[in-house]
Amino acid sequence: MWTEDQLARKPEPFRSASPSGLECFGPLPPLPAGPVLPGPWSAPSPLQTGAGPDRMALTWIPAVGPSLGTVLLVPPWKISRPGLVSGWVELLAGAGRDVWLLTPPHHLERTLPGERSGEGFVSLDLSRLRLAFEQTILEIRVCLALAAQRGGEVGLLGLSLGALAGALAITAGEPIDFAGLIAPPADLALILSETRIGRRYRRLAARAGSPLPELPALRSALAPFSPGERRPRAGRLLIGAGLHDLIAPASAAVSLAAAWDVKPRLYARGHITLLFACRAVRQDVLALVSGDAAGSPADPLPEMKLPLMYQRGQRTHSSPQGAAELDGEGRSTELSLDNGPQPG
Repeated sequence: MWTEDQLARKPEPFRSASPSGLECFGPLPPLPAGPVLPGPWSAPSPLQTGAGPDRMALTWIPAVGPSLGTVLLVPPWKISRPGLVSGWVELLAGAGRDVWLLTPPHHLERTLPGERSGEGFVSLDLSRLRLAFEQTILEIRVCLALAAQRGGEVGLLGLSLGALAGALAITAGEPIDFAGLIAPPADLALILSETRIGRRYRRLAARAGSPLPELPALRSALAPFSPGERRPRAGRLLIGAGLHDLIAPASAAVSLAAAWDVKPRLYARGHITLLFACRAVRQDVLALVSGDAAGSPADPLPEMKLPLMYQRGQRTHSSPQGAAELDGEGRSTELSLDNGPQPG
């Protein structure tokens, strides 16, 4: 079910900020000592904001068999527990990659007391939003630089809002062999203007007496968050989007791909089913990681299941076909990675 609209929320005024580029693409500060053993790792964030526990954090899951390199996995917005991306972790580790699962600011153990995971990341105060993105991008860059010190290939896989932060981060100077960006919300102005999430934020701003501007002015205000204005540094690049995505419309990913001279991969999925129940996108990511231009792994991937918190009642959509049927109802694409009902 869509739980976001059932939560009582305080009005939040829209506050614009500088339209200049984000201040997170310059030289990195001295790197901290990187992870030594699998498990949790943390270090002081390269950007101290005072808005939460300012220690960057990740969890290292080792490769299955000899390691061929490291993939930084940047999860979706409002992820409530690491297990939600376990399917991606298993895919990458099974491909011989050490997986570094990033904890973004304001998420999981970095959540402020009394808040829900991810709640403090997105704000209609664009100064706060800039700070959250700048901190995340710098932390991604530090992780990529630390991964490069280990040897082997370095890659990034970003999911949903994590794909937007990842897209911006790979335009800086750190060495990266490949990047997969799945369902990137690459046009925030479009999302705030035309999606259900956007309508909710528009109502909050109107109730606060400071409504969002119309689309042209809003797009100008949000221009610093557009990765298409910069150039990626990844050697291999995958941009994937769901044709039925009502959260991060495919048109935004298509525009980003055009700006970067990349052919996008489009799937008959909504947002949640693309992230969690699409065998085709997993196959394409596996091909990206392995450098297989043909896009076909040697062995078929197992069937996928939506996490229990996204299944409806007694209907269990355990196959890509079931997931596509759920998309066709026009409902599952509006689910959120929030702290809703958890599997017992």
